[in-house]
Amino acid sequence: MFQVGEFIRGGGFRDTYECASDPTKLLKFDRYEAGERKVKSRGFLKDLFRSVRAKLGYKKQRLSGNQDELLGWQHIQDVGLEDHQSFAKVHGIVETDRGPALLTEKIDNFWHPEIRSIRDYISRHGRVEDKELIRALIDYFKILRQNHVSCFADRPENMGIVLDTAGNKYIKSFDVKPYLNHQLLPLHKIDYLNKKRIRRRLDRHLDILSSDSSSDGHKI
Repeated sequence: MFQVGEFIRGGGFRDTYECASDPTKLLKFDRYEAGERKVKSRGFLKDLFRSVRAKLGYKKQRLSGNQDELLGWQHIQDVGLEDHQSFAKVHGIVETDRGPALLTEKIDNFWHPEIRSIRDYISRHGRVEDKELIRALIDYFKILRQNHVSCFADRPENMGIVLDTAGNKYIKSFDVKPYLNHQLLPLHKIDYLNKKRIRRRLDRHLDILSSDSSSDGHKI
């Protein structure tokens, strides 16, 4: 049984703690069981769209956060990226002295102790001017795009800025929960269309990081 250590941070789905039994790991605890997380209203039309989708048999809301991340990690494994340096490893559900938790790799090679993610960097500096970091971002999105990875790994708050053994910056994701498919027609089940949709989303997300719409008009 794993022992729970110090509290690290809380998110929309889960709370993360140090693993006292293994300092190289983290423990993530769900705040909600599957189906219990309150769905926020997105306005009349979007709520109506959700209702129609639900009647057609689509999942109305997410699983628990840990179940979602296990599902996302399965995709990472399926495309052969489980040993890639850009993804924090997910080891599965374990028993702890506070109940079941998801055991994951602890990232300890952050570039800066207070600027751990791309979101932190943009909040602090207003724009990304570091050429090495720009290169790291482009390389990271190439990996996602080439392997059609569709998950929370493309969100700035989940992109850790870390250093390799030579002291070079690269991006490492610490959340791979998959996105829900919000299409009325299940076009995502057609492989070609699904991959095209994923590439379009990744291109859009990278563009957001480098466009006037991010960080009060600043650009990468």
